[in-house]
Amino acid sequence: GECSAFKERFMECLRRSGYESTACRQSAMAYLECRMDRRVPQLMANEPLEKLGFKDLINEKSEEKPEKS
Repeated sequence: GECSAFKERFMECLRRSGYESTACRQSAMAYLECRMDRRVPQLMANEPLEKLGFKDLINEKSEEKPEKS
């Protein structure tokens, strides 16, 4: 149940987009990150998000972060 809020956001996005999964990639990535971070009881093996098809979103995420001075 720890990731149910992420799952619900993803499912809501799918419903709003007419089940177009590409419109919900940010939500999908957040849900998968939650499942990998909370591996009790082994919900999902920890995999690099790049291998799961989110390389472009990770690059966007890192570009949005301001550099620390």
